[in-house]
Amino acid sequence: IYRIQNKQIRDIVLEFVLNPKATAFGQAATQSWLASPGSGWKSHHAYPGGLSVHNLEWVEVALGWSDTWEKVYGVKLDRDLVVAGLILHDWGKVWFLFDDSSGKIREPDWYPKAWGTKANWKWMGGHGAVLYAELIARGLPTELLFSAASAHFDPYWALEKDGEGMNPALREAAEIAKKPAPVVKPEERMAEWWLVTFTDEAWSFSTMVAARFAFELLDETAKDLGLKPDSREANKLAWFILSRVGDFKIYEVYQKAGFQREAAKQFVRSVLDDPAPYEVAKR
Repeated sequence: IYRIQNKQIRDIVLEFVLNPKATAFGQAATQSWLASPGSGWKSHHAYPGGLSVHNLEWVEVALGWSDTWEKVYGVKLDRDLVVAGLILHDWGKVWFLFDDSSGKIREPDWYPKAWGTKANWKWMGGHGAVLYAELIARGLPTELLFSAASAHFDPYWALEKDGEGMNPALREAAEIAKKPAPVVKPEERMAEWWLVTFTDEAWSFSTMVAARFAFELLDETAKDLGLKPDSREANKLAWFILSRVGDFKIYEVYQKAGFQREAAKQFVRSVLDDPAPYEVAKR
């Protein structure tokens, strides 16, 4: 964030990250950005710190893509807009709470429900509504709003069709914020938005393969240790392991061992036996 050159954009992102408040909903965050998960339970980056890991990954990917566009096409993208959009796109997940009684992650009761009825975006959760409504309520630059919203809505395929897409989502968010709705004009779509779109759409591996495998394996490991699968203790075991090595690493061990589950289990047990190599030193 501190490498964002545009001071206005940098200050906005820092304020959202360091002092998260959903003023449009009258809600201050009860946990820090760095402690927050990147998704709901048993999905991608669903562990303490997963949100910042998820965003760092996409920032690195998008900056690499920006380098490629410059090298191949001679095009200089607004990297500040790309970075800011990616860092903010899941900001609403600061309110995804770790339930101590179950060891799972849950959305708060005040959260808006998922929008839409059709396949192209009905999965879109309330965390988008929280961010878009907040950006609109604060009167912040529309190019930043559109960049962040592009993570969940392809500006071409999901701009507006049959009453759904990015513009309808922004209209609903504007109703929450009690402000006029910003509109993305088809003839004024920025190239930067597509980097945000296609980096965040890599969920097919992160969610459907790596995360699913890791959680299945961690349930098996918990059972081997005498813990009831999906119990508070088993789920907290998953928090502990994933916040240190992540689901991608567990899947890599499994793949490189010729898809042997036992090798991945041995790796998980080695982290439990000695987590020190995976701990982050306090500053």
